Order: sequence, then structure tokens, then C-alpha cells
Amino acid sequence: MRIVSYAILSDYYMFSGLEGDSRYNREIESGIKQFDSHLDEITASSAPTSKLDGVAKVVKSWQEYKKLLEVNRADFLTQGYANARLVDELSKNAVTLNEELQNLYDNLKQSSDFPISSQTELTRQMGIIIQTLTAEYAARSTSSLGQVMVIKINEGGMEKQAAQFDKLLAQLKTNTDKDKSIYRSLDQVEVKWEFINKSIFNYNENAVPFVISTYGDRIAQNLVSIGDHYNRSMQAKK
Repeated sequence: MRIVSYAILSDYYMFSGLEGDSRYNREIESGIKQFDSHLDEITASSAPTSKLDGVAKVVKSWQEYKKLLEVNRADFLTQGYANARLVDELSKNAVTLNEELQNLYDNLKQSSDFPISSQTELTRQMGIIIQTLTAEYAARSTSSLGQVMVIKINEGGMEKQAAQFDKLLAQLKTNTDKDKSIYRSLDQVEVKWEFINKSIFNYNENAVPFVISTYGDRIAQNLVSIGDHYNRSMQAKK
């Protein structure tokens, strides 16, 4: 859900920066449906998560996030531009929503009888980093509004987060198993990352937002696949 929420933010900046591009409008809609589906799963009365502290905060923040998305998209489509203050609120709300989701995730891990694979944890951390990098890159390279300067989704700056991704990727490669499909997926992550990381480090020069957005999404998908593999393997052993 954290990855999806930041992917939506990235798609919004692509949508507005590319003058209402219908592709990214569809991506936003798809992301909203994905998040709503996951939210239904964790709030269902039969779900163990429904009773956890923090669920109500997540629901409230998500409703506010969706409302800001709709207002900003509508403003752009009707006026040709969005209100800078409301776009700023959207990015700040994304940070708040993700903090609350992280707290809920931590609470769930503490209450669960099933441990999470260390490799899965690595892929999840990397997935968040790649999506926050993609979102901020899209904001900085496509928007003419000053609000992009107050985005705080990448703690320590994009350069520090990109260096952290490099570090986690090296850890994941060191600890990977011998499954051929996982080797393939991990190789795809590494190749795509090598293709875009220089652009991320030099986001003020020769901006290529479409490339970063596309490859960032694919890297995130690969990481989810790898993480799911390791989690299934651990549950099977248990």
C-alpha cells in the first residue's frame, strides 16, 4: 500500500507535468483501485488487521489523499494548472499516509506468528525507495510550480536515497538463493537500476521523467515478485 500510494503521487506529477496525459490519469485510477482493494482486505471484520491500532488513521488519511487527488486533477483539467498549495498538501499527505502505514505494518509484524524473510524486508525497503525517488524525480523534472521544493519524501535527499538503494541491492544480491527465476528477476532489477541511477543522481540535467517513471515502476514490480518468493519460501519451511 505504501508503494502504491507513492506510485500514485508519481503518476499525478507525470499527469500534470505532461499536460493532463491520459495514460497517467488511467494509472492514477488503477492505483486508487489497487489501494482500495488492499484497504478492504485489512479492514474486513474477519481480518486480523481490522482490530490493530492505527487502522482508523490509515483510512482517514487515505480518504483525504483521494480527495486532494480529485481536486488537483479537476483543477488541472478545467484550468490548465493546479493550486500550488493543494499540490503541496497532496505530497505532505502522502508522507503522513506512509508513516501511518509503516506504523500499522510494524504493529502487524509484532502481532503475527509468521516471521518475514530478511530478503523480503530488503525488497520492501527497496520498493519504497524506488517509488519515492520516482515521485520526486517526476515532481522536480516536470513541474514549474515552486511546491516541488518542499517535498520531503526522500529523507536526506535523492542522492542519499539512491546510494541507499545501491547498498540494499548489494545486500540482496549477496543473500539471494539459487532459484533461476529469482536470479533473472534480480538481474532485471540491477540492469534497470544501472540504466536510470545516473539520471536520478543528476536530476537537474537532461531530465527524462518518462524513462524514470517507466523503469521505476518495473523495478518495483520485480521487487514485489522477489519479495513474495522469499516470503512463500519461509512460510513453507515453517
